[in-house]
Amino acid sequence: MMIVVKDLSAGYSKVVISGVSFRVEKGEVVGIIGPNGSGKSTLLKTISALLKPVTGVVYLDGKNVHEMSPSKLSKAMAITTTERPDVGFLTGFEVVSLGRYPYTDAFGRLNERDVEVIMESLRLVNAEHLANKPFFEMSDGERQKILIARALAQEPRVLILDEPTSFLDAKHRIEISLLLRRIAIEKGIAVILTTHDLELALRVCDRIVMVKNGRILTEIKPEDLNCEEITNLYELDLAEFDPILGTFEVKCEGKPLVHLVCGGGSGAKVMRVLARKGIPFTTGVIHENDIDCYVARRCAFEVVVERAFDEIREDSFKKALELVKRIGIVLDTGFPIGKLNVKNLELLEQAESSYSLRGDDELNRLGIEAKPIDLSEFIKSLQKNRDYFGD
Repeated sequence: MMIVVKDLSAGYSKVVISGVSFRVEKGEVVGIIGPNGSGKSTLLKTISALLKPVTGVVYLDGKNVHEMSPSKLSKAMAITTTERPDVGFLTGFEVVSLGRYPYTDAFGRLNERDVEVIMESLRLVNAEHLANKPFFEMSDGERQKILIARALAQEPRVLILDEPTSFLDAKHRIEISLLLRRIAIEKGIAVILTTHDLELALRVCDRIVMVKNGRILTEIKPEDLNCEEITNLYELDLAEFDPILGTFEVKCEGKPLVHLVCGGGSGAKVMRVLARKGIPFTTGVIHENDIDCYVARRCAFEVVVERAFDEIREDSFKKALELVKRIGIVLDTGFPIGKLNVKNLELLEQAESSYSLRGDDELNRLGIEAKPIDLSEFIKSLQKNRDYFGD
């Protein structure tokens, strides 16, 4: 057992978050997510003893962290916050060495063991090359590595981080997230972090604690998370979260302007472009195990779905045909054609106007009667002629 949070309430002049209970075991990564102002940072500060609880208790290996001496606590727990320290002209090595303060003598002198720990901490975060670089010259990603290394230099059993990937570019967000996962595994450290990066949290956290309005909504494993829980947490109206793909998809409102015939992953990018451009669409028939189906269920106005590994049934085809007849415009996304979905080609034949993202040669070879068109041109024509297309 490592960290146990029991019936915790915390705040400043008034209670910000209350009724919090959860535990974090050795080698686990637990992410705390929720809207701004929900109490995430206050919770972390209380867990790390920077803030006294209003009620409740935080145990570290059975000891109340708020009753531990600063020296003992700093050897067991390390925290990095969103504030960037002003360290003047210190180098990366010197900043990391600050993490050895609980272990040094009264003069803060480093011994051989301290230097070994500092260099090992730099190695763990892939920042050995930053040892002699001034901190003020580093990028945000490099600084975050150094601050995590400083925390590791304390040789903690628990590492607490407040939004460790905020303000970082995509490369460093991924790198820092995977780094924390590796630290938990290699060092057996319990990691607690807050984040707004839900997609990365799903990939690195063992459990997710969802916080809203100063209360815990639920504590859940990433693989058990569903769309309704995320929608409720963030009160989403214009987007939906797909827990299978781990992505948010933009929803379109209004009368559909086009019906997509897709499958085999050929439609996902097209659907996202249409949604981004504010063009409502329908789609189908798509098999339920197709990635296109997962995206369509979140952003399409309507989708006709067939069971996995079944040939398209007549009733499914008729539902899709009704959409085609109603809308009039069909776009073939260039889906791979096989025995299970060949019937979708009939939708192109039945449409008032059929377009395709395939080239002339492929259309002729397959015997598909549709006008080849570039996606950008197709979208421009839809936007320019909304009235004509029935909007």
